[in-house]
Amino acid sequence: MAVSPLGISDGGKPSPWRRHARLIAGVAVLAAIALIAAALIPSGGSSPSKRFGVAAVAERASTTSPGPARITKVFGSNIPAKNYGTKIALQENQGIDANGQLASDLSPLAPSAFNGPVAAYKRYAEGWATKLAVEVPTLSAALASGNRAASERAWSVAFSDYLHLGAVYGLLPGTLDARIDGMPHQLSGNGSAGALTGVAGLHRIELGLWTGAPPRSLTQWAMQLKADVVTLRRVLPTVEIDPLDYATRAHEILEDAQRDFLSGTDVRWSGAGVLATAAGLAATQEVIGTLTPLLQGRDNTLGEVQSTLPQLQAALNRIRAAHHGTYPTLGQLATSEREQLNGTMDGTLAALSLVPGTLETTELPVIPKIPSKP
Repeated sequence: MAVSPLGISDGGKPSPWRRHARLIAGVAVLAAIALIAAALIPSGGSSPSKRFGVAAVAERASTTSPGPARITKVFGSNIPAKNYGTKIALQENQGIDANGQLASDLSPLAPSAFNGPVAAYKRYAEGWATKLAVEVPTLSAALASGNRAASERAWSVAFSDYLHLGAVYGLLPGTLDARIDGMPHQLSGNGSAGALTGVAGLHRIELGLWTGAPPRSLTQWAMQLKADVVTLRRVLPTVEIDPLDYATRAHEILEDAQRDFLSGTDVRWSGAGVLATAAGLAATQEVIGTLTPLLQGRDNTLGEVQSTLPQLQAALNRIRAAHHGTYPTLGQLATSEREQLNGTMDGTLAALSLVPGTLETTELPVIPKIPSKP
């Protein structure tokens, strides 16, 4: 009878070799268990009352503070150290430091950091001044033709072009801005030309067109406007914009649009407040675009602005689409459109108001404490 390599005979019974192999394996397992148990039992006996220990191989570390004294107050203040978290949290929420002074977690920017953004914006403004220079002759020709509808369309284009300049308002030399876009602060009478002698440039033409004056009678104003735009293109490259002024323009352009145009104050004859607001938004978007490298990483201002500006743009786009591709006058706005535009504008201005403080170029002033009474 043949025997298999495992020691199983042809009859299926274990061979003597197989029984010996099992015995040897069992002894090996018992030996291994004994070795493990010996390793786990401490030397000197197997009493369960003994515990394991760790041998000390290094010097005992000192728990004494190396400082000269125990610190009990926050450095530079009288705030107890144990109250630090609560006190500082309350003060930071109020924008003051541990000494009660105005504080900011943003380091001031160097004024030179604005050189690039300002230069980029001036190139943008020069481009719109060039467009304006092209549109003014078109306006003049429409007025000379006596066609009121064509004149009003040409005026709207020229007016929008000028408002796209945005951030340069108030910075043009002399009375140039007033000559191009003059609007008196106080309006008297019933809105007639005689009562509004302070109106000039684009607004003077607006007044005439929307109060029934013959278009041809307004050509003299168009000719003066053409000469002033030539001056505008010449002086724009030399205009200086202070960093603080430029950062503030990011908020003021649309703030002025809300106050002067959406209210109808500065477009009382044409009612072109929506058109004017759209131009102001375009200028604001350009300002923010140039300031983006400076705003990145400074609080969440850029994120909030980039979230709200598209919402305002979308609101204007919906209004324009609902009025056959043109911006309606303020009087043509539906109540729901006006509410949506005003509400979106408020949210946008709230976000833009953060820009000047985020781009501060100087340290916050130290406010002297009120002296105690003797």
